[in-house]
Amino acid sequence: MNNKPLVFLRDVKLAPPSPTDKTADADRLTAALKQEGFARVVIPLDILRRLPGELRKKNFDIELVLGLQGETVSVLDISRSRIYGLALDIGSTNIEAALFDLSTGDEIAGRKTGNPQVPYGSDVLTRVQASMMGRFSILAGELLNGINNLISDICSANSITHDEIVAVTVAGNTIMTHFFLGLDVNNIPLSPYIPVVGSPVFLNGAESSLLINRNSLVYVFPNAGSYVGGDIISGIIAAGLAREEEPVLFIDVGTNVEITLGCRDWIMTGAGAAGPALEGGVAGIGKTAEPGTIYKVSLGSSGQLETEVLAGTGQIEPMGICGSGLIDLVAALYDSGRIDQTGRFTEAASGVVEREGVKAFTVWRSGGTELLLTEAEIKNFLISKAAMFSFLYVFVKSVGLTFRDIKKIYIAGALGCGINPESAIAIGMLPDVPRERFIPLGNSSLTGAGMVLLNASLLEEVERISPMVTYREMNEDAELMSILQGAMFIPHTDPELLRR
Repeated sequence: MNNKPLVFLRDVKLAPPSPTDKTADADRLTAALKQEGFARVVIPLDILRRLPGELRKKNFDIELVLGLQGETVSVLDISRSRIYGLALDIGSTNIEAALFDLSTGDEIAGRKTGNPQVPYGSDVLTRVQASMMGRFSILAGELLNGINNLISDICSANSITHDEIVAVTVAGNTIMTHFFLGLDVNNIPLSPYIPVVGSPVFLNGAESSLLINRNSLVYVFPNAGSYVGGDIISGIIAAGLAREEEPVLFIDVGTNVEITLGCRDWIMTGAGAAGPALEGGVAGIGKTAEPGTIYKVSLGSSGQLETEVLAGTGQIEPMGICGSGLIDLVAALYDSGRIDQTGRFTEAASGVVEREGVKAFTVWRSGGTELLLTEAEIKNFLISKAAMFSFLYVFVKSVGLTFRDIKKIYIAGALGCGINPESAIAIGMLPDVPRERFIPLGNSSLTGAGMVLLNASLLEEVERISPMVTYREMNEDAELMSILQGAMFIPHTDPELLRR
């Protein structure tokens, strides 16, 4: 049973009843499955109702859809030849899904949508405050509707029915998974920071209210505390961090930056507020990475800035810039001498215009359309990059390590989707270590969810990892502020710190 997906097809041929064998249909099926090594067999009532007719129609040679939960196997459906699974990442800003053919293990499609809770608060704490004021049901309902709309879209686009989705794995931060499960979130951000549940949660499709097969196996990743959610656990699985002999660093940048450091013997994680700089929260032209956004900026041979735009149907001109593009842009502005170490425009800077008394660099101009980056926005970006580097530096140092000691640096989230490490290092956002040590992971939360979906044996690794993870509170660290002040400059007032 190793390396099987959470849900799989199994053809079972049973001996038909006879005058000398009057075993009940369900008992006959249970005995056959136990002979194949399944310790405990569960058959839902609606399957029992269909079982006699299907057995006789198929001459007791029947195709089963089986779901694994530890040593228990559940009969989720019968006489079905196509089965699919969804890996789901519930982010604070976006919800992303990946559709898999569970018979082959192939990823068929992916789809992303905005989290419909965002209008109630850009961060999860604001949403918890709304919940405390009586809006929990609204927020939970918005999230469920958003996920179901995503499921409907992905089913329609790939010509599959909702009943053919028989497994879902769900990763998200602690508050997001509580909203998904309809669990009280009010105590999570208040001392002593107690969630309703920390263990993995198994439920069926009907209980989840998702638009999937009612008997589907739905698995929700565990959280290791208020600030260590299932998305971090899933990311650790994706990075293989808990199997490393020597400590590795795992950086996940979304709405916040989350840092995990460890190996097979210990794991420590922490979180800080630097992510919004990479999700449109600093610059007016900032956008999430989607068609029509600038994702790459480089210097041409004559010093002009060259941009590349994510392709989109019918999209010709850029409508904004995403995180990787913004990092490239600031690095290029500094490298070309258009801004100084503090982020101010130099007197000789070309491409700088003034609008209503505000200086700004022209990132793009076509006809009456301008994309401008102001001096103030550059400085706000430098504050965010300073917070991120300072957090990284102090976090690594707090366990007696240096950047030189870390041989692998996994980068996920907004940083893991096309970032140029050279640009991030040039402005002092990432440490100046050999470039081959940086390993991009993209959406590690979604990747880990997909891995567990396709390999049920990883559930044991999740169970092993969760109690290992400790959360380190960094906000009160005495050294953080002193490192932060120097990190507000490009690349740093003490560049040697980037290499330590």
